[in-house]
Amino acid sequence: MKNPCAIAALMLLGTGACAGVVDDFESYTLGGSPSGIWQDASSYIVNPSNPGPTVEVITTTDAMGNATQAVQIQDGLGSSGGIIGQVQHASMQRMEMDVRLDQIGNGSNPNWIAATGFAQLTDQDDINRMPQAFVYADKNSSRFRLYVSNSNGNTGFRDFGLGAHSWELDTWYRIGLGVNSETGVFEVSIVNAQTGEVLVDVLRGYNGWNSDFGQYDLAGVIDGEYGSNLGTIANMASVDNFSYVPSPGTALALGALGLFASHRRRT
Repeated sequence: MKNPCAIAALMLLGTGACAGVVDDFESYTLGGSPSGIWQDASSYIVNPSNPGPTVEVITTTDAMGNATQAVQIQDGLGSSGGIIGQVQHASMQRMEMDVRLDQIGNGSNPNWIAATGFAQLTDQDDINRMPQAFVYADKNSSRFRLYVSNSNGNTGFRDFGLGAHSWELDTWYRIGLGVNSETGVFEVSIVNAQTGEVLVDVLRGYNGWNSDFGQYDLAGVIDGEYGSNLGTIANMASVDNFSYVPSPGTALALGALGLFASHRRRT
C-alpha cells in the first residue's frame, strides 16, 4: 500500500499527520477506501445518518482522458460523506485537489455537492460545526464559493463569492486553498484541469478574524445534504491528486501576505 506521506519532510509520531502530503490514490485497492492519513468523513460525525464507508476508490479518466484511480463520494443521502486527512497545522498552509462534480442532490438547502478545504478538530459532534474553510460548489447559483466559519459551532461565519464562473458537471477542476491563519487571509485558485484556464484567482479577508479558530489540522473533501428535506438524489463527486504544504509562520512571510492582500486586485 502506498504511503500518502511519501514526500513528507517530517512525520509526527503518534498522530498520523505529515508535514507535507501528496497522494494520487493510485495504489489503493479498487472498491475500498484510502488509508494512511485518510479517514471517512463519517468518522468525524457522531451518529451519522450516512454511515461509512461513504467513499470508494474507483477507476475513471482524468481531465485528459487518461485512465486514473480516484476517490468517489458515493450515492448516500444524509450527513456528509467524503475523506478527511489529518495534517500538520502551520501559520501558512495550502492544499490542492482535483475535483469532479458527478451528481447534484435534490434536497433543500443547505445542500452542497462538494466542499474542499480545511477544518480544525474540536469537540463538536459534526465536522460541519467545527472551525473550517471550504471552497464549495453552490447548487443554487452554480458557482464556487468560499465558506469560512471562524468559531466553534458555526456561530460566526462568512460566505464569500468567488466570481461569476459557473461550474459544470463531469469537469475536473484543480481547486487550491491557502490560508494565513494569523491574519485570516485566504487565497483561492480554481483551474479547469483540461484546458488550463484559470477560473478563480482571488484573495479574501475575514474581518474580525480570531486566530484561535484557524488552527486547521484536517484537510479533505465532503458533500452534504443537511436541509429539512434530504431529497431523493444524493450529491456525488470524485477527487484525485491531493497535495498539502505547510509553511513556517515567520513574521516576514505573514507580513508579506497581508501586504499582498491589501494591494492585489480583487474580482
